[in-house]
Amino acid sequence: MRVLIATDGSAPAGSATNAACRILSTQDRSIDLLCVVPETRAHAEKLCRRASRILERARRALAEQGVSAQPVLKRGSPIKTLLGESLQYDVTVVGARSHSDGSPAALGPVANRILEHSSASVLIGREPRTDPGLRILAPLDGSDASLEAIEKLASLVDLSAADITLMHVVETPWLSSPDQELLEEEAGATDPQTQLTQEFERELEREAESLLEDARGRLPPRAAVNRVIERGLPADTILAEAESGDYDLVLVAASGSNDMKHQLLGSVSMKIAWNAPCSVLLVRSAL
Repeated sequence: MRVLIATDGSAPAGSATNAACRILSTQDRSIDLLCVVPETRAHAEKLCRRASRILERARRALAEQGVSAQPVLKRGSPIKTLLGESLQYDVTVVGARSHSDGSPAALGPVANRILEHSSASVLIGREPRTDPGLRILAPLDGSDASLEAIEKLASLVDLSAADITLMHVVETPWLSSPDQELLEEEAGATDPQTQLTQEFERELEREAESLLEDARGRLPPRAAVNRVIERGLPADTILAEAESGDYDLVLVAASGSNDMKHQLLGSVSMKIAWNAPCSVLLVRSAL
């Protein structure tokens, strides 16, 4: 497995490096540390020397943890360079702010562009937990992309000691309010429309159970797997689970859709990547 870790010497980049070393499988793992120097005539040599020091500090920090890495210095546009280089790797690691420093979780401009445009897998690394073990939240939406992401997870992460939660959110914006539901129950409402709605909801839950069973079959047999079915808005419900579950990683899939709906509203995967309290592994399916 070839891993590219982008570093600029910042604290988020250091946290991303630590997260990658903890999350990604060590089997046949090869790590390159990349620092990109902007193409400029002014202070070019000074910037290159600074980048070399950043790479050496990062390399030494990994060596102290028993992890070997190869420093790589490139000149050019950070975004274009990272996008081009990422095609040669199994996963590209970029940093992001987390809740650990008291600020809202968010992506910087480079990380955001890489997440949007890279056709390879991207790990948004945030400061890992200190507790032992690896807790992974894997939401599924029923698409082929989400099932492909499960298979990709098994190839990138050692799941033998991981605790995996497979989650599906039944999106039911048409549900009555709690007060209305209570009134209907008290009145013994059994009109055809109510029965149709209830049967539709039961069918959605049966589909969710089938989906989670399919996903379970794509994971190693010995992996510890939990299954969760919730109702609500997908992104908000997934983020709530990520907040309360103390996870190390959230797995999300992206189809690469560029339609107007996603441009205006933002996809579920992007909202999770921006706001998750932990690292996020985005796997983009082939179009």
